[in-house]
Amino acid sequence: MISKVKVIAAISGGIDSSFALALLLQHGYDVIGCHLLMSDNHEEDAERAKDVCHFLNIPCYFVDAKENFKNEVIKPFINSYSRGNTPNPCILCNPSIKFKTLFEMLKKLGADFVATGHYARIIENNSNYHLARGKDSKKEQSYMLYRLKKEWLGKIIFPLGVWTKAEVKDKAKGIFGDMFSDVRESVDLCFLSERKTLRNFISAKIRAKKGPIISSQGDLLGCHEGAIFYTVGQREGLGLSNGPWYVLSIKEHDNTLIVGRKEDLYRRTVKCFNPHWLERPETGEAYTAQHRYKTTPKPVVLYCLDNDQFIVEALETPFWGVAPGQSLVIYDGEIVMGGGIIADSTNSSSKRNLKLKGGKNTCHLC
Repeated sequence: MISKVKVIAAISGGIDSSFALALLLQHGYDVIGCHLLMSDNHEEDAERAKDVCHFLNIPCYFVDAKENFKNEVIKPFINSYSRGNTPNPCILCNPSIKFKTLFEMLKKLGADFVATGHYARIIENNSNYHLARGKDSKKEQSYMLYRLKKEWLGKIIFPLGVWTKAEVKDKAKGIFGDMFSDVRESVDLCFLSERKTLRNFISAKIRAKKGPIISSQGDLLGCHEGAIFYTVGQREGLGLSNGPWYVLSIKEHDNTLIVGRKEDLYRRTVKCFNPHWLERPETGEAYTAQHRYKTTPKPVVLYCLDNDQFIVEALETPFWGVAPGQSLVIYDGEIVMGGGIIADSTNSSSKRNLKLKGGKNTCHLC
C-alpha cells in the first residue's frame, strides 16, 4: 500500500487556515493540524482549532510558543517602537516562530511538507522554488513572507494561493456551515486582545513622555502625549489647528514629532538595512517595490547593494508615507526577490550622487 504524502498544516482557528486544511484533505494529503499558542488572549481560537480538526477527523498538536514569541517578536517590536520606528511583527513572526515551529514538527513527525493559510504561491522552475504573489490582489500576503528561508520553499504548500477571499468564504460555508459566522477577521497584531488597543499595549511597555510638535519649517505647533503613539504618515491624534497635519518623522533622541503637509510625505529614494534575499537582485535593474502591506508596488531601480543594506529609487511616482521600521519588499513581476527594513528615505534623486566603487555591489551611499 502506497502511503499518503504527510503535511503539517498550521491551524489558527480562523476560516482561512481551516479551509486550507479541508483543501489539503480533498487533494488526498495525510494532514496533521498544528496550533501555535503564542499568547493568553486567544483561548477561543485554540478551542476552535480543536473543533475544526475534530470535524475534519484529523489529529491536532498544540505547541506552546509563548516564550519564543515573547523573545523573538514582542521584545524586538517594543524596542523598535521605543526608537521611533514602526515595525511589522508578522514579518518577524513568520520565519522565527510560525514556520520554524512547523518545520520542527515536520522533522519530528517525519512529514513531507508544511502548509499554512497564507494567500501566496510557490512556483517551481527546474527544481528551483520561488515565492510568488497570491491570486487575490486585495488579500495576498507574500509581503509578509519575504524573510522565509530559501531552502524551505520546496517544502511549503499554500493551498489558498490560487483562491480569492470571497471564494474561500463561499466554499468554506458549504463545508463548515456557520462555524465562522461570528468570528472576526484576523488582524496583523494577533497578540492584542479584543479589549486592548495598540496604544494601551505600547504605553504599558514603554513610558510615554510629552514632547514638542514642530513643523518642517521649525515652528513650535503644540505638544504630543508621547512620540511612541505615532507613526510616519499619521494625521489622527495630533490636535493641531490649521490642519491637516501629518507626521513626517519621529526624533526619538529628543522626543520630537516633525509634522508637515500631505505632499511632504512623498519619497523617491528609500534606504534599507538587514536585507534578506530569496533571489539575488542586480544593481541597475528595474523591479517593483512595496513599502507597506496592501500598498501598490511601484517601479524602482536598485542603485546600491551590499551585504548590510540597499537603496532603491522610484522610477515613476514616488512612495508616500515611508515609515522607518517597516519593510520594503522587492518583486520581479510576481516573484518575491526579498527585501529589507526601511532605515530612511528622501525625496531627492540619488542618480546624480551615485558613484560605484569596487564593482556593482558597493557604493558610497550605503
